[in-house]
Amino acid sequence: MIRLIVAMDKRRGIAKNSGQPWKLTEDEAYFTNQTKTHGGNILVGSTTFRTFKDSLVDRHNYVLTHNNEPIPGATLVHDLNQFLIDFNDKDVWVVGGAAIYDEVIKAGRADELYITHIDADLNCDQFFPNYLDQFKLVEQSPPHHQNGLSYNFAIYRNVK
Repeated sequence: MIRLIVAMDKRRGIAKNSGQPWKLTEDEAYFTNQTKTHGGNILVGSTTFRTFKDSLVDRHNYVLTHNNEPIPGATLVHDLNQFLIDFNDKDVWVVGGAAIYDEVIKAGRADELYITHIDADLNCDQFFPNYLDQFKLVEQSPPHHQNGLSYNFAIYRNVK
């Protein structure tokens, strides 16, 4: 199963100046728990991977890149479509960035979306693609509050 996991503001903003413009430790714990629970295989773009302090421990990190230079703690991926075909019968989490989210959704390969909805406009410069025409909300948490922000966790399934 191919799952995308993301936190976004109310304009679908996911990053600003190559980082998240919020600090939500509960969301970070949710991300860690979910990605470890279902397979532990992470696909991430090289730009997004560089924003992590370290590789995502206790998970297998696959980094989509055009570069052949090895990345410590990661397996390089050069062809997104072939990777998704190879992982068709396995669990994989797509964790960013914006271009990879967009490609996976446009290709119709995403089975589920795990979205942390942040009820604020945080002036992001990177955005999650439109998804509401392809996915149906199946689960949603009550509101959570931290650092002056209100947010909830939601799960969407592809309606294909």
